[in-house]
Amino acid sequence: MTRIRSSAARHFAIGIAMTEAADRLSDADTPALRADVAALICPDWRVASLLIDARSGQVTYANTPCLQMLSDRSTIQITSGRLAFISPHLTDKFYVTLDRMLASGLENAAMVEREPADDGVLSVMIRNTQGFFRDVLNRSIGRSDEGSQLVVVELATSRDQSDWSAMRAFAQAFGLNSSEVEIADLIVRGLAVEEIAALKKRDPADILAGLDGLLFKTRCKHQVQLVRLIMTLCPPTRRA
Repeated sequence: MTRIRSSAARHFAIGIAMTEAADRLSDADTPALRADVAALICPDWRVASLLIDARSGQVTYANTPCLQMLSDRSTIQITSGRLAFISPHLTDKFYVTLDRMLASGLENAAMVEREPADDGVLSVMIRNTQGFFRDVLNRSIGRSDEGSQLVVVELATSRDQSDWSAMRAFAQAFGLNSSEVEIADLIVRGLAVEEIAALKKRDPADILAGLDGLLFKTRCKHQVQLVRLIMTLCPPTRRA
């Protein structure tokens, strides 16, 4: 019972802090405060993410990785303030998926599609904030229009690389050298031993030796287990 009370107290304290942040935002509407509130709602802000009004598609907020994705003009774009994909087919499918999610009351919806520009794959996760979180988000960022309903859109592609700060910590934990870290990053990106060798202009035997070193140091039995370990501890969060 004590643990339950402690957990409830923590959630209540977080709720009070978020409400106070929203109140401060009402008095001083600045991008920094909007970012603070958005970060409370969306703690994993490393992923390319943006907030949109689900009813109009208007973009309300975008984080730095998402701005980089927009600048690349290879996946998404903003047209008249509205989120759109480079492929009209993806745009249509996105808004159909969004409408279905809202109509059904689901908290999440997902799309996985091949990108038309190359052989990459795009993952789109739509998060429909619920209850208290939804109220704080709409109150702080979407309050200018009482009819708005903000949702979080997270974007990832098969070209994304693992976060280097996480990779450095991973290397330190397992005692990896720079060559092994580089091989680990390229393996997670889906390159075969021969492709890594060609890219780095090295003998495939050297790459295999580096892979064996990775397996030994991480105590993984095979490459699939190694990829699983890296993806869990160092999830892809940045553009290649």
